[in-house]
Amino acid sequence: MKAKITLLAAKQNTVLRGHPWIFPKAIARTSGKLTTGHLVEIYSAEDGLIGIGAYNEHSLYRVRVLALANEGLDMSDFRPLIRHRLHQAKRVRDCLNLPDQQTTAYRLFNSEADGLSGLTIDRFNQICVVASSAYWVEANREIISEVIQELFPSDQIIWIPQVKPLGQDGWKQAVTEEAQSTAQVLEAGILYQVEFAHAQKTGLFIDQRENHKRVADLAKGKKVLDLYTYTGGFALHAAKAGAEQVTAVDSSGQAIAQAQNNATLNGLDNIEFIEADARDYLVKAGEYDIVILDPPKLVPSQQHLQKAKNYYRFLHREVFKNMKPGSLLMTCNCSSALSSQEFCSLVSGQAAAVGKQARILGVYGPASCHPTLSSFPEGNYLTAVLVAVV
Repeated sequence: MKAKITLLAAKQNTVLRGHPWIFPKAIARTSGKLTTGHLVEIYSAEDGLIGIGAYNEHSLYRVRVLALANEGLDMSDFRPLIRHRLHQAKRVRDCLNLPDQQTTAYRLFNSEADGLSGLTIDRFNQICVVASSAYWVEANREIISEVIQELFPSDQIIWIPQVKPLGQDGWKQAVTEEAQSTAQVLEAGILYQVEFAHAQKTGLFIDQRENHKRVADLAKGKKVLDLYTYTGGFALHAAKAGAEQVTAVDSSGQAIAQAQNNATLNGLDNIEFIEADARDYLVKAGEYDIVILDPPKLVPSQQHLQKAKNYYRFLHREVFKNMKPGSLLMTCNCSSALSSQEFCSLVSGQAAAVGKQARILGVYGPASCHPTLSSFPEGNYLTAVLVAVV
């Protein structure tokens, strides 16, 4: 007998609408031998086949849905599912004309939104960097690598296992990292040196590409303050676009060194890089025409939400207190636990709290190579808000 789960009637529509996770309390009963990391058939309360997923007895995500029955896919094994999803993802990036002459770093596969929960692939020139965060992904390394090689025969493949989520998913085997390579890549015309051995995630935060361009379009002749610059994303784009002055601040000496190297690669000498706590520079916001606030992830889960909101309130209260009329703020939140609507409300509220009038000019998400699902709000993790102080 094939491994099978049957959903509670009240929970099955969530899966049918495309949500990729099935939680333990959504399962009415099981049958057959359920094995962690193996495929399991998903049935409705009326005993109709809904789809197939990867089972995990250790995980809160008891089943990660990989395909729905109405798609008509070969669901007999992981290989045809993986091959189909990766080919789908490549077609989407082909539609976006990625890569192109200006951008050689992009997301090839975006986990749940591309149909395989726990699998992320970023492509840097001819290097595919795989970030695995699910048991079933690690268990199918060989198949995934083979399918990537089918798509890009000349590419090198680097695996960067995400140790914390893999541990939470019950993966107990030693995770081996192969990240010794480096690459020079282009993001909207800006050169970056990527060192995979010291990388966060896959090596470069490429989800802000289109937001970097938005700031660049506004930066000519302006004074720009980039707080939490990391490897220089917003600062580099603003400087290349003709900003009069750019100040980039980060508390990490390693990040500042990388950012300085990136500036040198691009022949940019109009950026002052400062290793310091970004909070100390909020009082200087009034000296600039454009301020960027892009702190690291503050809300890893719902239990951290209130503390993070308080910190965001502090950051925005202080920055608005010092910003001058006619200046712009690009502020970012990178956690789905704080929704886009909540974040916008928080930002506007702090402007009002210090007697400033703020106008929201745009609310943006990640770059288009990071697709999202309307059925999966948990995947909508990045909000960038452009605000004018009047």
